[in-house]
Amino acid sequence: MELLIPGLILVALMIYASTRIKRSAARAFEAETIETDEFCIEKPDGFLNVIGGDPKFVFEAYSKDFGGDGTENIRRATANIVQKNNATVEGVAAELLKSGGEVVDDRSEKISGINYRVIEHIVTEHDVDFRVRSKLAERGGNVFIFTTKSITETTPEFMRNIETMFDSFELK
Repeated sequence: MELLIPGLILVALMIYASTRIKRSAARAFEAETIETDEFCIEKPDGFLNVIGGDPKFVFEAYSKDFGGDGTENIRRATANIVQKNNATVEGVAAELLKSGGEVVDDRSEKISGINYRVIEHIVTEHDVDFRVRSKLAERGGNVFIFTTKSITETTPEFMRNIETMFDSFELK
């Protein structure tokens, strides 16, 4: 009997802690706007913004979901931003175009005085086809490269989420 009350208290504390952890984890994958001094991006529902991840990225995110048959260990999508100092959109684009894969799209546009260029490749890694889209933006001699990489065979809803995130990337 002396162990019953402390045991019940311990179980109640464990249930409380577990519930709090699950709620926090679920909130981390909710849609949010990520703003820095340099850029703004809309992270869709189902993606996690990595804090303190790889230092070569100024932004890093990955999908909660993994691929289907044959791709169970591969995330459906990843996204990241790399900043290259003393670079131009044309120079970075030339590097990307040399990197291989089938070029599906290559277009440029100017929005609010900032040059943007979008390059889309289809690449195959480990017998899996990926859609790799890069959005380059140049300001002040620095180029920001926003890249999404997704498994080509995915749901239309998931692709819309990736498109929304991709289209939302803008420099300030």
